[in-house]
Amino acid sequence: MTSRTTRSIATGAAALLIAFGLAASTGAAVASAVPDTSACATAQTVTFNDVNTGFFNYRLNKEVVGDGTAAPGGTVTFRTTVSGGGALVTAIQDFHPAGFELVHARSSVWYLLGGQTWTTVTNGVTRDSATNSVRYSGAGWTTAGNARATLETTYRVPADATPGDVLNTGAATNLALVSGYRVANPINTCVTIREPNPTEVVTGSLDGLGLGSVTSGSTALGDIGADPATFSADLINGLDLGQLIGAAAGS
Repeated sequence: MTSRTTRSIATGAAALLIAFGLAASTGAAVASAVPDTSACATAQTVTFNDVNTGFFNYRLNKEVVGDGTAAPGGTVTFRTTVSGGGALVTAIQDFHPAGFELVHARSSVWYLLGGQTWTTVTNGVTRDSATNSVRYSGAGWTTAGNARATLETTYRVPADATPGDVLNTGAATNLALVSGYRVANPINTCVTIREPNPTEVVTGSLDGLGLGSVTSGSTALGDIGADPATFSADLINGLDLGQLIGAAAGS
């Protein structure tokens, strides 16, 4: 009887040890899965300087436009800027939190006629759900002088986002250099999810009924209301000046 009791106690103790070990290891796994947000800020800059850049500095900056917070179902805007020693920028890539949906994008690059100009590019970007990124590519935009290339992206935050969560993001660029693809993902530019304010609660209810603001999303009417100056610049940049001059000469 004593022998059986001893074996039962030993078996029970072993089971407890195994269970405790599993629980401890599971707890460790959960703890390690929590992202480190200690380096988070609303703006960050990474500088690249090596033999492939000719030891010139190229800076990749990403910021959250506004106060760095967003409510579930609301929107948040990021601005990614590349500047540096003169090489052309052929692409800018924005890495966003999972579940964020792009609603608007625009770029600011330097033109020979017009200088630094904003242009809406929502329909010209490539969206990659596998990497949670948005990429805008072109023939090449200069970084000579004070010129810079910027991609601004506005996203809809998932309605089920959890207030209090701090979500990291990333950025990348491709320079017309040997080994020109430069990435910082994460870059530690973070957005904090907060509780919606009373106005956002009402707006969210209207959106659910199909009665949201006409300036939401990426509609043409929304673009006019959001930034009249940008809309005007887009119209002017879209004009074919050669045709206009020809028409004037023939009249």
